[in-house]
Amino acid sequence: MKIIENILGGFIDLLFPPRRVCPLCGKSQEEKKICDSCLNMLRGFREEQVCYKCGRFFHVPEEGPAGVGQEAAYCRDCIGGGRSFFMARAAGPYSGDLKRAVRRFKYSGRRDLAGDLSGIMFDRITANRHYNRVDVIAAVPLSPGRLRQRGYNQAELLAYGLSDRMKVPVLPLLKKTRETAPQTSLGRPGRGENLLGAFALTGAGAFTGKTILLVDDVITTAATLNIVSETLVRGGAGQVLGIAAAAGRTAAARGKGGI
Repeated sequence: MKIIENILGGFIDLLFPPRRVCPLCGKSQEEKKICDSCLNMLRGFREEQVCYKCGRFFHVPEEGPAGVGQEAAYCRDCIGGGRSFFMARAAGPYSGDLKRAVRRFKYSGRRDLAGDLSGIMFDRITANRHYNRVDVIAAVPLSPGRLRQRGYNQAELLAYGLSDRMKVPVLPLLKKTRETAPQTSLGRPGRGENLLGAFALTGAGAFTGKTILLVDDVITTAATLNIVSETLVRGGAGQVLGIAAAAGRTAAARGKGGI
């Protein structure tokens, strides 16, 4: 049956060639790949200053302490500590063409974007020495009801895309034990409370002392990343690193340990 579907699909493509567009901005081009304009945009994102801990982008370019580079400062949420993950990074800020691509991937059934989005996520971390020590990759899980509704876990698709590039296995270490209100509908104080007790370990694999790469589609306030990381650390993980396709913007902390 699968062979017949593939033959029919190839025949349809011959009759009606699929439109080749940039997966981020949708611009028509000769090949289905990220266009030069979007590649320049992504390179620009890598030059922006981010919070050293949560990886969120600052609202405006900030001048960090002399000689320490663009990842030296902490945001207001991370300056006081209390994060269960070691650090997190994202391919770019959650705005413009990148935001629209992530939303198409997440809400419009565009599973085919997983390869391109995981590719730009890999590009963001490939030169970071901390991410070269990853032993296991895990995805932030969806609740069973949300998974049935959407048909796929977008974080899991990104995790497998990263696994192919990093040659590191994906393990189903986590499960979501109850439905929660959408994080986007809540204010900052309510996001952490909304997720308390919502995640548990599956017992699918031993990871004591290992470095885990935790994958999600978007880091907004890092509340989800923090709660899930706490679950992994309590279960014995040595260290948790986060990665997402996009991250929100935040304000840099001022004073000791910040800017």
